Amino acid sequence: MSSYEHVLIYKQDLSSTQLDTEINSHKDLIKELGGDVVYEESWGLRNLAYMIDDSKKAFYQFMHINMPGDANDKITAKLNLNQNVIRHISIKVKEFEKTPTPLSKEPE
Repeated sequence: MSSYEHVLIYKQDLSSTQLDTEINSHKDLIKELGGDVVYEESWGLRNLAYMIDDSKKAFYQFMHINMPGDANDKITAKLNLNQNVIRHISIKVKEFEKTPTPLSKEPE
């Protein structure tokens, strides 16, 4: 099993129930592929550094994930087809950073 830090950026026009549904379906996909979500936190609605698809803001979701290495390619393929996901990144790490992350605090 490999460890990953995983960040998803969702469109700002999603309702809270749609956002929860998207996050839960993503976690279900991870479990389906033999992975496990160790930790997750919502970074909330934040400004983007530059406009993406006419969006100035987006919802950020951060996760620590343990999963087989080949599962990352399958997850990436699914996320690329999801129209509600603006961007995503998975970074393989040796060990997870301490939590909560600094971004979990409210922006000043």
